[in-house]
Amino acid sequence: MKKVLAVLLCLVMVFAMTACGGDDGGSADGEVYKISYAGTVADTTSMMIRMNEAATKMNELSGGRLQMTVYPNNQLGDSVSNFQQMQENGSVQMGELSAAALSSFTNLYTPYSLPFLFSSKEQAFEYFDNSEQAKAVADQFYKDTGVRIIGWYYNDARTITNSKHAIKTPADMVGLKIRAMQSDVYIKTFEALGASPISMSFAEVFTGLQQKNIDGQDNGTALTVSQKFHEVQKYYTDLHHVIDMAPILVSEEFYQSLPDDLKTILTDCIAEAVAAERADYDVNGEKEEEEIAKYCEITHLTDAEREAFKDACSSVYDWYKTAYTDIDLDAITAEIATINK
Repeated sequence: MKKVLAVLLCLVMVFAMTACGGDDGGSADGEVYKISYAGTVADTTSMMIRMNEAATKMNELSGGRLQMTVYPNNQLGDSVSNFQQMQENGSVQMGELSAAALSSFTNLYTPYSLPFLFSSKEQAFEYFDNSEQAKAVADQFYKDTGVRIIGWYYNDARTITNSKHAIKTPADMVGLKIRAMQSDVYIKTFEALGASPISMSFAEVFTGLQQKNIDGQDNGTALTVSQKFHEVQKYYTDLHHVIDMAPILVSEEFYQSLPDDLKTILTDCIAEAVAAERADYDVNGEKEEEEIAKYCEITHLTDAEREAFKDACSSVYDWYKTAYTDIDLDAITAEIATINK
């Protein structure tokens, strides 16, 4: 009888542990999923601050099953190598980079770096968040590359700084050596304005400016300040030639390995990070420009002055249609034109 009671007691304990999920906190599989997030900017930027908050919340909501470590400022390597790791589901599972940097892997996002494509950040947000066109491109992107886009950070309206003279008209760009991202669209844009674009990785820009190997650079105010570019420059212009967006990326293989509840937690936390990061720009932009003004002469363009730069870049659109015959640029510009933001 004692043996029978002992067996029954063991069975009761096993059933109780199964009903309560045992030691896995109620998880369907009990597995811990670890994410290495490759950040491209400093830990003081809104992008990294909000992503760290997302990592904390993921951990809490998942009961420790979803654990993300954020590595800022290219600590895990450059954008190309990190993207390749995501493709292979290797040492990097997630990260962000400028949409223009995706041109190394696909043509799909090349049109969104065209100069003066979007008239405002709100128009860009609406397009990338809600347009069926953008969703179709994102679907094709992960099928082609094995990397999924799960959100869009705002990477600022690109401004321009230089060490030579104030920039107020397209003629002021002539002859300036401007660092350009490794994107033929950016290179063609600066060539159309008469500048001399020099391709250079983001990590080399400060030294290039400091040593006068280049005269200037184009980034938004947040990155200009966080990377201290303004401290080795003399002139700043709010050109806003590109409303830059930064896709938040995840390895498709890794994403599909997650249970459905963790997929939901991941995407919900990223959506909150995106909303907070975008809102930060409205708060921080004026402060960042004040910081830049300590070192640089500030030039604010009028709408008419900015239009002159847009007109000077019209040839870039003609070149693009010839160079990228697989992209329906007219359809993209028509869709964007319907968004009144």
